[in-house]
Amino acid sequence: MRNAEAAKGIDLERLARDRCEVLKDEPAARVERIGTGRDILVRKVYRNRGLRLLQTFLRRTRAEREHVNLLLAVERSLPCTPPVGYSAHRRLGFAHTSTLVTRNVPDTTTLKQALSANVNQPLRRRQLIVLLGELLRTAHDAGLLWCTAMPRNVIVQATATGPRLLLCDLPAAIIFPGKVPRATSLIDLFDACASKSRCREMSRPERFRSLLAYSQNDRPKTQQLWRDLARRHPLCQRARKNLVMALRTYILKAPRKSPTS
Repeated sequence: MRNAEAAKGIDLERLARDRCEVLKDEPAARVERIGTGRDILVRKVYRNRGLRLLQTFLRRTRAEREHVNLLLAVERSLPCTPPVGYSAHRRLGFAHTSTLVTRNVPDTTTLKQALSANVNQPLRRRQLIVLLGELLRTAHDAGLLWCTAMPRNVIVQATATGPRLLLCDLPAAIIFPGKVPRATSLIDLFDACASKSRCREMSRPERFRSLLAYSQNDRPKTQQLWRDLARRHPLCQRARKNLVMALRTYILKAPRKSPTS
């Protein structure tokens, strides 16, 4: 495990023996909640097979990319799952598995689950959807392009003052030295508000409301965003996202300078 906290002696296997709750176990990934009390951590083990294994040759692993992006999100005061460390098992330059460890955030669910659970509570859904738009605006203003801005990748935490949304799953995120350019921000906005999946999960007024929150209640700006997203074809969206991710995440070194520095 790599980072200062891990070096101080966090024993993941001991925590797993104390308590291990499997949250997800699929061929590509296993997610566990381990430990008790204040020492609860979330351990994600990513498994690479076939073509995905070949793509890891002498490249940063998913766990490393996500760990670095979470650290940068913390540096920019963005709400996210707190990173602890990462590791990888390599053989002949290929990463067969990589492991990401984060702090457990109590009283949480995913935004996708929260929206489904409140399907008959429009005011509650509206509150969550507005928070999604505000979270995206905050991330873009801080220079973070998410690239996977979907409800299943948003954590909803119940607090005394109401729900709080946190960024999660950032392996493909791209960090800009300043604000995310408007044209590039459409990548996240399409995933969050205009894809076929979002059209099934959210009503038209809900999707507009999320864009309105993103635009800080600027209706003309929201209407322009709506038109731009409506004209975007899913294949065009995929091509643009893949190009940006290939250049900024996998090939070029992402800028690390804080927009406030």
